[in-house]
Amino acid sequence: MRIVVKIAGGVILLSSIAFNASVRAQATVNDGVFTEAQATSGQVVYDAQCKTCHNMRFYRDTLRSWNNQPLLYLWESIMGTMPADNPGSLMFEEYTNVIAYILKEQGFPSGDSELDPDNGMESISIVSP
Repeated sequence: MRIVVKIAGGVILLSSIAFNASVRAQATVNDGVFTEAQATSGQVVYDAQCKTCHNMRFYRDTLRSWNNQPLLYLWESIMGTMPADNPGSLMFEEYTNVIAYILKEQGFPSGDSELDPDNGMESISIVSP
């Protein structure tokens, strides 16, 4: 009897873990995944580092091409390739804030939690603006 109870308890625990992981995986950029402060800081970096080559239409099209992909993948791509003349030269926080600004400008809502590449960004899906 004890073995059955332990097995049933283990199944319930694993089901709970799997359910929680699937709920987190369903977050999208529509869920307020960045703060207003991040977007404001991101605008400063964008104006200084990105605006010369990329207008907001570019980012709208970029988000469409990344539809249903994890936001972390886009962050990693931008970090590894931008600015074009010195890829990877910004601080991680600056890349993150630029993404927050881009999302805001594409009409996605801000929220109470900061966007963080080390804390759940792989579970946030991009949706087309």
